[in-house]
Amino acid sequence: MKLFRSCLLLVAAVAALPAAAADGADGTQLVAAAVSGRAFEVRDLLAEGADANTKNAGGRPVIVLAGFNGNLRTVRALLAAGADVNAVDANGTSALIAASALGHADVVDLLLATGADANLKDSAGKSALARATLRGHTRIVDALKAAGAVEDDTAAAKN
Repeated sequence: MKLFRSCLLLVAAVAALPAAAADGADGTQLVAAAVSGRAFEVRDLLAEGADANTKNAGGRPVIVLAGFNGNLRTVRALLAAGADVNAVDANGTSALIAASALGHADVVDLLLATGADANLKDSAGKSALARATLRGHTRIVDALKAAGAVEDDTAAAKN
């Protein structure tokens, strides 16, 4: 009986923890769900209070991870929960730069519609437009230009 009562108290204590504590102070569950494309889990964790601007152990914002993966639902959930659309990792890569480089056109459209900086450059000096152009993603190039992205002179001279 004592063991049963102790278990009940433990379950009640865990259930009462704030979402950030339940997710771990580092947001590992949110990162794992976002990387795996589990958009419903991401949405649920965010609804429980997980920080939409969480970073992984390497310092990469979860929205940038979602941009690399091209998971539209995950990006949408993060943005709805207040993720910084222009957050960057240690290399200066934003979700827009990542999605543009990898050809995730729907994610690019969403990021642009929610205010992503079309002219932001990474630490190598490359913008989303430069990355999309290098990879031949013409639909994305057109969307970026329509959003005000401009080619820098050095990129235009090399092409």
